[in-house]
Amino acid sequence: MILPASIKKKWKLLATAFICPLTLIGVGIQQQPLQAQQNPSKTNVAALPDGIYLYGDSPQPNQVLQNYIVFQRQNDRVVGAIYAPRSDFTCFTGKIQGNTLSGKAISAGKIQTVEVNTQLTNLHSIRTISSNDRRILSKCQDTARANISR
Repeated sequence: MILPASIKKKWKLLATAFICPLTLIGVGIQQQPLQAQQNPSKTNVAALPDGIYLYGDSPQPNQVLQNYIVFQRQNDRVVGAIYAPRSDFTCFTGKIQGNTLSGKAISAGKIQTVEVNTQLTNLHSIRTISSNDRRILSKCQDTARANISR
C-alpha cells in the first residue's frame, strides 16, 4: 500500500520526534498544525519577567508524545531544554526576541551550530514546573556554565 504524501510527511515528522526532540526545534515547532491548540492568552513573551518557564504542545504537562520547552530567562538570555517525556532532552542557550526564542544547541563538549528558533506563542504556557523540569534545566545550566568557562 502506498501512502499519500501528506501521510508520509506526518509519519516522517513523528519518527523524527522520537529520534531527536531537537529536530522539531530545528525544523520549527511552529510549522506543526497547532491552530486548534494555540495558547488563548497570547502573552507577549518578551515582556515576561526573569524566571523559569515551561511551554508545550499540550496545555497539560508531562504528556507522552508531546514536546516541551523549559527555560530560565535572566535578563535577555535564556538557558533551557527541549524534551519529550520519557525521552532525551537537548539543551540550548540563546535569547528571546519578541515572541521567538532563538539560540544554539549545547552539549557537554561544545556549543553546536544547530539553530533553535521557536515561536512560543504557538505553544501552551504551562504554570506547573515539575521537579523533573527543574532537574533538566539544572543540567542544562551546568552544561552552559561549563561551555562558558572554556
